Amino acid sequence: MSTPFTFSGSLYYPPDVGLAMAAQPFGLTGSFESKNEQELNITGAGTITVSFGTLGDPGAKGLLIEVDPSGVNALIIVNINGGTDNIEISPGGFMALGSPSPVDGITELDIVSTTANKVRIRIIG
Repeated sequence: MSTPFTFSGSLYYPPDVGLAMAAQPFGLTGSFESKNEQELNITGAGTITVSFGTLGDPGAKGLLIEVDPSGVNALIIVNINGGTDNIEISPGGFMALGSPSPVDGITELDIVSTTANKVRIRIIG
């Protein structure tokens, strides 16, 4: 049975010099069959391959990765589908991806860390 979801947010910034802050909204809606939520308590340097549970092809419709905001922790590196994307997320940061109808979507995720860290991951597909 499908479960509906909405993924939305806004980026606030002045769209031009001298203008007030304005919202640039984004979002998508859809439904998912499988979800996976994890909180990783990373204890040291290494690579963790994140389990997607029962979520398989064609991949994630929504992905949210959050790094604990503690200032003593280093950034993490995210690699997608066995690649070497080397996407950095620093403490307090996040990565959000949305694809309402993936064809060859995200099916594998590696987290590379150099120190202890806490990372929250939510995947729906």
